[in-house]
Amino acid sequence: MIALVLAALTLQSPRVDSLMAAGREHFAQRVIGRYAALHDFRAAARLAPDDPEPLYWQMTVGFYLGSDEGDAIAREAILRILKLDPDYSDVWSRFHELFQNPGIWRRADRALAAHPDNADALERRAELAIALEEPQRADSLLDQVLRRRGLGVPGYLLRAEASFLAGHDGAGYRWYAAALARADVDSTGALWDRVWMIATPAEAAEQAATPPGDRSPFYERFWYRRDPNLLTLANERVAEQFRRVAYARRHFRLLHPQNLYHRSAIYRTLVLSYERGFAEKIALHPAEPYAGADNDRAFAPGEGTASALAGVDARGLIYLRHGRPDDMIRGVFDPMNPFERRGNQLDVEGWLYKTPDGTLTIGFKRGTSPGAGDFVFMPSNRRQAASTHVALRTDRSTLPAPLNPQIWTAFFRSADPGLSDVYYRTSGDSTAAVLWDTAGRTNPVRGSGVGLVQLSVPPGTYDLGLDVDSAGVLGRLRRQIVVPRFSVVDLGLSSLVLAPSPALLDREVALRRMPPDLVYPAGTPLASYVEIYGLTADRGGRSRYRLSYSFAPLRSFPARLFGGVGPVVFEFDRVTESNNAIEKLIIEPDRLPAGRYRVTLAVTDLARNVKSESVALEIEIR
Repeated sequence: MIALVLAALTLQSPRVDSLMAAGREHFAQRVIGRYAALHDFRAAARLAPDDPEPLYWQMTVGFYLGSDEGDAIAREAILRILKLDPDYSDVWSRFHELFQNPGIWRRADRALAAHPDNADALERRAELAIALEEPQRADSLLDQVLRRRGLGVPGYLLRAEASFLAGHDGAGYRWYAAALARADVDSTGALWDRVWMIATPAEAAEQAATPPGDRSPFYERFWYRRDPNLLTLANERVAEQFRRVAYARRHFRLLHPQNLYHRSAIYRTLVLSYERGFAEKIALHPAEPYAGADNDRAFAPGEGTASALAGVDARGLIYLRHGRPDDMIRGVFDPMNPFERRGNQLDVEGWLYKTPDGTLTIGFKRGTSPGAGDFVFMPSNRRQAASTHVALRTDRSTLPAPLNPQIWTAFFRSADPGLSDVYYRTSGDSTAAVLWDTAGRTNPVRGSGVGLVQLSVPPGTYDLGLDVDSAGVLGRLRRQIVVPRFSVVDLGLSSLVLAPSPALLDREVALRRMPPDLVYPAGTPLASYVEIYGLTADRGGRSRYRLSYSFAPLRSFPARLFGGVGPVVFEFDRVTESNNAIEKLIIEPDRLPAGRYRVTLAVTDLARNVKSESVALEIEIR
C-alpha cells in the first residue's frame, strides 16, 4: 500500500510542476491570464493538497484581482495555508490586508490550532482572541508562548492589549513598558505599527530618520507629549489608545480593503470627479484641488490609503486620534450647518469636536464605490476642509480636565551656565509641569510641587505640559512657549515679581507669595523683585543704571476717552559693584489705590544709554 502511494505521488509531481509553470505563465500575461492562472493553481492544489505553494499563488491572484472577489480568493487560500504551515512566507502579514470579521477570525484560529506546539501559531491565535474580544484566552495563549520561547516586542504588545481590554490596567502598563524597553532591539516595527495612526507628520519623519538602535528616546517623547495627567505615574493615554483600537476594530472596520479606491490614486480621482467643481471651491490652497477628500493618505506609502493600512475607514482614523465625537449627526455633512448639505442617513455622517484650539467639524460619505463601500472624508465647506486637515495631524485625550486654574510664568537666568530657570505659579493642591524640546535635542524636563514649580532648561522653543489638581479635579494646559536667553553682555531683565509683603524678599520667597490670579489685597505693601543682567561696568567695576516702575491704570473706554488719573511712576538711579543686579522695592499701599494696573519696569544702562523693559503684568488691587 505504501509503495502505491509513493508511486502515485511520483506520478503526480510532474503534473503539479507542469500546472504551476502554466499558471505562472498565465499570471504573467496582462489581465486576461489571471483566471486561467487561478484554474491551473487550483488544479495543482488538488493534486498536491499538502503543498502550500499552489495556494500561495492563488492568494497572489486574489490580491491582483482586488475587489471583493479577489479578497475572497486570497482569504480562502490563506486560511488553507495557515492550517498547513503557519510560518509560510508572508502569508500572515497578507492576511491583515483582507476583510475580516468574527467568523473569519474564528476560522483562522481553528486553522492555527492545528499547530499546538508552534509558538508563532500560539501568538497569532492570541492576536485573533483579542480581535474576538476574548482577552483572558489571549493571555493564556501568550503564557504558553512565554514558556516555550519567550516574548518579543509583538508578544509584549499583545499581552498589554489583552490586559487593557480585560480592565487590568496595571498589568497593561507593565507589559507595554516591557515592549518600550526593547524598542532599540525591535526589528519587527511592531511599536510603530501601533501608533503611526496618531502621529504627527513631524513625528512620522523623525521616526523614519531614527536608526533602529536609537528609538527608545523617540517613543519616550512620543508618549510623554500625550500624557493627559502629568500628576500620575501612569500615562492614561496609552490605555485609552488600546481601547480606541478595539472600538474602531469593532465599529469602523474596513469593509472593502481590496477596493480599487484604496489601491489606486487614479481610481480615487475618478470616483471623486463628480465633486471636482465643488472641491475646487473649498480648497484651502490652489495646489489642493480635492481639499480633505483624500487626506486619509497622510501617512500611507505609495498610492494606498491610510485606511487600508489601519484596517478602518475614515471615521476610524479620526476616532483613533480624537475618540468619540462631541456631536454626531447622520445624514448631515456639517453639524454646525445642518441645512447646508444633506444626504442619506446611512451614507453621510457629520462629526464635531470641541477642542481648546476651536471646533473641528468633519464630514464623511460612503464613497469607495458609487453608492456603497467604506466611509471616506467629504468636507462640505472650507471650514470642514481645514478641520479635516487639522484632525489628521493632531490627537487628544478624552480624560476630563474641567478645572481652569490660574497660572503665571516667570523666567530667570540660572546659576548653571547656559540654562534658564522657568517658574510656574498655580492655584490648586498640586502641580506638575513638563517641557519638551520641539527640536528633540534634549530629553523632557519635569518638575512637580505645590503652588510653585521650577524647571531649568537651555533657552529655546518648547512644548509645555502643565497639569493642576484641586480637590480631585484636574486642569490641563498644553501650549508652546519660548524660554528666553539671558546674555552676560547684553542688557536684559528677568520677569518682574510682585508679592504682598512689608519686607524685601528673595527670589524664591517672592515667587511663592505672588498670587496666581495676580489679585492683591488693598492696604497691603507690595514687594517687587527683579534681576538685571548685562550691565556695563566702568573702570572701577561699578555699573550705573536707572529704574522706572510704571503702574498704569487699566480703565474702560469711556474713562480713557474723558481722561483720568495717569500712571503711577517710581524712578531711581542705582549703582552696583557688578554687571548684574538684584532690584528690590517696597511699594506702600497709599501709593496705589484699589483698581487694575498694567505694571512694567524699564531699566536704562547709563554707561551705554541702552534700555530694556520687562514683560508687563496686569494686576488688580481690591
